[in-house]
Amino acid sequence: MDIIIRPVAYVLQYFHNYMDWGWSIVLLTLLIKIVLFPFSIKQIQSMEKMKRIQPKIKEIQDKYKDRPEEFQRRTMELYKKEQVNPLGGCLPMLIQLPVLWAIYALLTDPKYLVAGQIAKDVFLGILPLGVTNNIPLAVISGVTTFLQQKMTMPTTGTDSNQQMFLYITPLLFGFITWTVSAGIGLYWVASNVIGIAQQYLIYEYFIVKEHIHKDENADSNKETEKQKDIGKKK
Repeated sequence: MDIIIRPVAYVLQYFHNYMDWGWSIVLLTLLIKIVLFPFSIKQIQSMEKMKRIQPKIKEIQDKYKDRPEEFQRRTMELYKKEQVNPLGGCLPMLIQLPVLWAIYALLTDPKYLVAGQIAKDVFLGILPLGVTNNIPLAVISGVTTFLQQKMTMPTTGTDSNQQMFLYITPLLFGFITWTVSAGIGLYWVASNVIGIAQQYLIYEYFIVKEHIHKDENADSNKETEKQKDIGKKK
């Protein structure tokens, strides 16, 4: 893990030359989110495609509920037809995991010089970064995790398992945030808040424009077909 931890420590140390450790963690999070932004666009687009075909998946599930192998085959055919990768939304989360582990090591392993320094810092004068069991931070972590999930969850065709995870996952991450040091929790909360802002931008300026462009193309195609029909009648 040193190959990941040491560059993260170097970046944090560089930021700390101009600000405290708490803001250094926030800025590091922002930097990571900016680097991963192209992947985040792909992630949201993949999730959006999954949302659109969710009713079709539900139809297949209802039709073949007693034939699981056929359900799997039909579902994979649907994915292929709609050009959907069900794992397309996982990459940004997987890339962030090593960074999360690196920050955990920097806050807990005394062999890293910044560990003791970060643990002694107090963010905004109210959040000791080395202290665990911070309830307000855990609550914010759970709420922001819930909001991120809610933004990408289908409004229709959602099964009971997805609904269950919508509430269980925030509780889990809230609990984890409560058990780890506040510095790690701060990274997770900052990641959630920036992620929510990015999701809004992606939906507003990428997904919506993509739909508008498709609608314009569809209208243009209809108009072309209409002109062809008129020409044939003449």
